[in-house]
Amino acid sequence: MKITARLDGEDEQLVETMTNRGITAKLVKGGVIVDLQLAGCNSYTYEIPWELGDATLLINVAERGGGWTKTGSGTVVCGLSGKPLWPYYVPRRGHLACETHAYFCVPSAVVTITGYRRDNTVMIEEHRIIHTHHTDAALIESEKLWEGELEELPKTFSRFKAAAEAAYKKGNCYHCRHVHYAAEAKPEAK
Repeated sequence: MKITARLDGEDEQLVETMTNRGITAKLVKGGVIVDLQLAGCNSYTYEIPWELGDATLLINVAERGGGWTKTGSGTVVCGLSGKPLWPYYVPRRGHLACETHAYFCVPSAVVTITGYRRDNTVMIEEHRIIHTHHTDAALIESEKLWEGELEELPKTFSRFKAAAEAAYKKGNCYHCRHVHYAAEAKPEAK
């Protein structure tokens, strides 16, 4: 999980400036994406270069994991409402067994749910970007909302039931190589 910034407008000069400073930046359709750097080795705080101004900060998070012979866990990503999100990239090649299967970029807040093989438990966590506009730094604040057996999911978290079931299945999916919880592409109009 990390923080990226998006600026509107395809600014090639900004990409060059960031790249010259050792910061990963790339042009995308209609804008620029910048991977923010950590402020220090043991820090969870990301530095925001002054050139980014009032860029939109995004949480970059992934669906990953799967089951091994006797252990395993799988993490899925969903919105605060529990609904599946659209991945911006789904790897199709390379070593995929129990690795990363979908990448998501979400503004401000997201929920991850991890299912654990063999003990029928899941953990629900909420992650938020904390950024005061008077500083040149931001961080991801994580809060565990609930952990326990899937069958005991409290009513207050019932909106996460489908995602929790998908996380549990992913954690038990032997050598998992595919996405378990993501919004599907809309059919094209004819």
